[in-house]
Amino acid sequence: MLEHQIVMIVTGVLCGSILFSRYLPKWIKKVDIVALSEDHNPGTANAMQYAGIPVGLLCLLGDIFKGVLPVHAALRLGLESGCLFSLIMAAPVLGHAYSLYHRGRGGKAIAVSFGVLIGLMPIHTEPIFALCSIYLFFSLVVRIRPHTRRTRITYILLAMSSLYMLYSRWIPWQICGGMLLISCIVVHKNSLRQQALEQEVAEGAKTTTLSI
Repeated sequence: MLEHQIVMIVTGVLCGSILFSRYLPKWIKKVDIVALSEDHNPGTANAMQYAGIPVGLLCLLGDIFKGVLPVHAALRLGLESGCLFSLIMAAPVLGHAYSLYHRGRGGKAIAVSFGVLIGLMPIHTEPIFALCSIYLFFSLVVRIRPHTRRTRITYILLAMSSLYMLYSRWIPWQICGGMLLISCIVVHKNSLRQQALEQEVAEGAKTTTLSI
């Protein structure tokens, strides 16, 4: 079983490292969304904005699918009870956030994290329900800006909800561990994004002041 778990972890990282929002807009529309966008993020929102909604939806489906595939395959192989299943869950998210194919430069890893939790269905529906509920609440009811802050708060609450689910015995510790790892990766990645954006704004203001 250990060998199978390691293979699925490697598979997850490799799948996650495929950045559909980098490739598809270039192939279909000849557009480099990373260069054109303000935040330089290879994500669905930028793909929709600069390459059109149809291309953006293809990118979204690709990012979700690469999260679903390794996790659902691991469940089918009976690896859920394995000691490394948490790492199998985190692997696609880690690959997307720090892509092996782009020297660690990846995306915010939001869509792929949804895909990972969707991959747990129909056996475990609580994780994806929790993530969807929290994300919709902070998108529609209590709107938080900027997006990176909203994402960080969402995934911190997801981590807390995973501990509650474990305490209530709704999910095993392996899935709780996977949700905690995913939350840590997404929060860390979006913290770095926010720092980079703030630095760019500060440098731009400094340049403007010097020019005046």
